Amino acid sequence: MFFIRNKIDYKLMHSIDNNLYKSYRVNIYCKTLAQSTEKKLRSYKGEIHRSLHKVNFICATLTPKAIKRIIELPEVEHISMDSYAFLCGSSVLSANGVRIKGKCSLTGKGIGVALIDSGTYPHPDIETPNNKVKNFIDLIRGYKYPYDDNGHGTFMSGLICGSGYSSKGMYKGLAENSSLYVIKAFNSIGRAYISDLLYAITLIIDDYEKYNIRVACLPFEIMEYDPYNMKIFSQLFDELISLGIIPVVPTGSLGNLEGTITGVAALDNCITVGGLDTTGFQTRPYPYSSSGPAGKSNKPNFAAACVDICSLNSNPNYIPERNGIKLYPHKLEKLYTTYTGTSCAAAYISSIVAMLIENNSDLTFKDICSLLKVASTRIDESPWLQGEGIIDLATLLSNKEKISDKK
Repeated sequence: MFFIRNKIDYKLMHSIDNNLYKSYRVNIYCKTLAQSTEKKLRSYKGEIHRSLHKVNFICATLTPKAIKRIIELPEVEHISMDSYAFLCGSSVLSANGVRIKGKCSLTGKGIGVALIDSGTYPHPDIETPNNKVKNFIDLIRGYKYPYDDNGHGTFMSGLICGSGYSSKGMYKGLAENSSLYVIKAFNSIGRAYISDLLYAITLIIDDYEKYNIRVACLPFEIMEYDPYNMKIFSQLFDELISLGIIPVVPTGSLGNLEGTITGVAALDNCITVGGLDTTGFQTRPYPYSSSGPAGKSNKPNFAAACVDICSLNSNPNYIPERNGIKLYPHKLEKLYTTYTGTSCAAAYISSIVAMLIENNSDLTFKDICSLLKVASTRIDESPWLQGEGIIDLATLLSNKEKISDKK
């Protein structure tokens, strides 16, 4: 019995022992996942939310009695509560010291960027001159049409590929001709279930060919380290990379003390981006940007501006449909807004990656990391806050032939 109880996370076990709740939304990690396991969950009157056969994972709401029955199954390895992830918010070009693109005309054309966030508002800079959102999936309310009741996703969308239509080009995304595959997994207060994020990544994997998805911008942070969660995220990141999709994440917002990077930002198989404050006379680390080291990983990989960035505003009260009929938004009184957060840095690097892949679709994860490293310069601060440093875009893109020849 002791061995079986060890399958349950200690926080969940404490809640059950103290009769805190009548039911729990839990993540069930299996050695193998068979239909018989799902049938048993349903026989215990459990509600299955996500069933990911790729990684032997189920998310379900169960009673304490059902949880105690489920852990007796030999295929069940571990059960824990379904915890939350959180969204980490001058123009992005000027803040990163980008004045001109020289003779390089790369704009991310033809490259799909997957964005798991709070949605995307139908902003003029997203819909004009052509609609950037090629697919929108709503895991919160199930709406068919794009909306954003938080604003974070719209802001990130603008940083990646906003056209600058409403500002005559002043506030446009770096990869302005890339397209978006948007999954709304975060609610109006910027929270998402871990299970929904795992499911969202499987959707990207399933649809990558149809939308030519080559970059996955994941601008969120997971505050706690759960080895079972991280194992599945790592497996899914490996699959993304095997398909030629580059995962990009922010360091998070736990501050500059060494060793504060945690969650997916600590994984080796993604590009982790720290935040910098470029608003003063001297560039400094953003005070809330999480710091390495992260175990044996050299994190972060790079750093970019993330303070007082200007991008797209949204109307969080807009509802995109009623009774299945599309509703159109009123004109925004304020088209742009500013935001500070390491997610801005991750969106900027995602744009650069899209540009590199536009120029050479054969680039691998290692190729891109190498190209970015060669074009980076460190500031006079700890490497645990900046990785290889700030990417000099002019240096990176000055010779397209070198990028094209990289194998």
